[in-house]
Amino acid sequence: MKRKISIFLVMCMIVTVFAGCGNSNVSPSDTSNKEATDAVIKLKIGHVLNSDSPFHAGALHFAELIEEKSGGMLQAEVFPSALLGNDRELAEGLQLGTVDMAVTATAPVSGFSPTLQVFDLPFLFNDAEHAYKVLDGELGDQILDEFHEASGIVGLAFWENGFRHFTNGKRPIKTADDTKGLKIRVQEISSHIDYWKNIGCSPTPMAWTEVYTALQQGTVDGQENPVQTIYTQKIYEVQKYISLTYHCYAPAIIMISQNAYDKLSPEHQVIVKEAAREAAAFERNFIYELESGAIDEMSALGVDIVKPEDIDIESFRAAAAPIHQKYGDLLGVTELLEKIKAAD
Repeated sequence: MKRKISIFLVMCMIVTVFAGCGNSNVSPSDTSNKEATDAVIKLKIGHVLNSDSPFHAGALHFAELIEEKSGGMLQAEVFPSALLGNDRELAEGLQLGTVDMAVTATAPVSGFSPTLQVFDLPFLFNDAEHAYKVLDGELGDQILDEFHEASGIVGLAFWENGFRHFTNGKRPIKTADDTKGLKIRVQEISSHIDYWKNIGCSPTPMAWTEVYTALQQGTVDGQENPVQTIYTQKIYEVQKYISLTYHCYAPAIIMISQNAYDKLSPEHQVIVKEAAREAAAFERNFIYELESGAIDEMSALGVDIVKPEDIDIESFRAAAAPIHQKYGDLLGVTELLEKIKAAD
C-alpha cells in the first residue's frame, strides 16, 4: 500500500512540473523576438575617397552620433578608398541591398533621378550659403523624396563635396579660351561633357579610381574637382596649375539601402536621419577648415594657384547659359531651376 502511495506522489510531481512548463508566459518565439529586438545593428558605410577626406571624417562622426543616440544599439563601420566598390558599384549595391550605406557626390547617382541631375549644371549656386538654403530646406527634401521614389535608395541628407575648380599640367588658366585644346577628365555626365565642349576643351569621361595615373602618365591634361579632393587625393602632385573657378557646386549625399532601412525600428530610422543631418554640418565645416589651409600649403609646395580675382569668371559663366536652357527642358527641371535661383 505504501509503495502504491509513493508511486502516486511521484506521478503527481511529474504532472505538476510539466503543467508548470506549459503555463509559462515566455515561449521560445517570444525569447527569440526579444533577442532580435535587443541585438546590436551594425551598418557598413562605403565611399571612394581616402581616410583623410571629408567624406571619411563625416562618416566617422555619423557613426559616433548613431551609437550615442541609440545607446549603443546602432553601430557603423566606415570603409574608405573604394573598399566596398567604386561609386557605380556602391550605388548598385544600395539598390540590391548588398551595401548598407554610402556617401558619394550626387553626380554618380544622378542617373537614377532627373531631378538630382539639376546639381550637375554649372554656376547653379552663387555661393555656399545659397546652396545650403536650398539643400537643407523644402526643395532639398523634395529632391531627396523624388530620388528615393526613382531609385529605391533612401537619401538621408545632403553633405558636401564643395565647389569644383580646374587643374591642369600645361599652363595657368585665366579665361575660358585658355582651356582650348586641353584634354580634361570629367565625370560621365552629359551636361558636364557639353559644358566643357562649349568652353573649347576635350572632355574625357573616366572613373575616379583611374584619374591619378591618367594625369601622371599624361593620358589627360587636367581634371576638375573641389580643393579638398585635389588636396586629400594628392592631385597636386601631378598637376602644376590650379584655377579657382568655382564653376560648379558639388553636393554629396549620404544614403542607406531600403533593405537596411527597413530593418531599423521607427525610432532608429529617426535617429539615422537626425544623425545624417547633424553630420552634414560637421562635414561641411571640416571642408571649410581643410581648404583654408590646403591652398596655402599647395602654393608653398610649388603649385601655381590662380585666384578668383585673376580669372575672367564671366567667360566661364557665359558657356553655362545654353547648358541651363538645354537641360532644364530635357530633364523637365526648368521650374526647379527657377526656384533654386530665387532661393538666393
